[in-house]
Amino acid sequence: MKNPTNFRYLTNLETSFQMVRWLAFGTVLGSLLFCSVVLYWYIRQVDVSRQNIYALDRGKSFLLTLSQEMNENRPAEAEDHIKTFHKLFFELDPNENQINAHIREASYLGDQSVVRLYKDLKEKGYFTQLIQGNVIQKVEVDSVQIQYNQSPFYAKTYARQILVRANSVTIRRLITHCYLLETQRSVNNSHGFMIERFKVLDNQDLETIEREGNKAYAYLNKR
Repeated sequence: MKNPTNFRYLTNLETSFQMVRWLAFGTVLGSLLFCSVVLYWYIRQVDVSRQNIYALDRGKSFLLTLSQEMNENRPAEAEDHIKTFHKLFFELDPNENQINAHIREASYLGDQSVVRLYKDLKEKGYFTQLIQGNVIQKVEVDSVQIQYNQSPFYAKTYARQILVRANSVTIRRLITHCYLLETQRSVNNSHGFMIERFKVLDNQDLETIEREGNKAYAYLNKR
């Protein structure tokens, strides 16, 4: 005759095993479900991040722009890249620290052709003359013509240099050309372009006017 106590013990033991199995199964199922949710969220975040690009606006603020919108705006970015470069390289004060800072920033936007032009001007004493003569140099970009039919893009810039001296203002023609190569965006190059084979084509004096005249006043108040 079977002992009732032993039978109840075996029944409880089997029930406990079943509960443990169901608990383990539920734990594994819950873990898999949690991992699936986390994986789905991660993939969604990666997909969203690929559609957005953080661009640095001249070191002042971060702008969140959709990649598609930025691709559509590449021509405007290319033109602004060239204008920014000309402002940095050719718009100088008679201050060595300011000149060095501007040239350093400009060098991030171009290749060795920019560095070679800077070294050539420095060897000729151009920057020393600006400092010693207390000459303020401004630049006005009139137009930028870019050909997008082939990469790297050919670009030609028409501008004017304005050299402000104590008693006179000299206006120079400034025509340059270069090639624009698309590259990675960075803190120092927010547009993602690299200026290659930069060259000054024309830099002749157009006229020199006295500081006291109305025409000189108009030039001095242009930015």
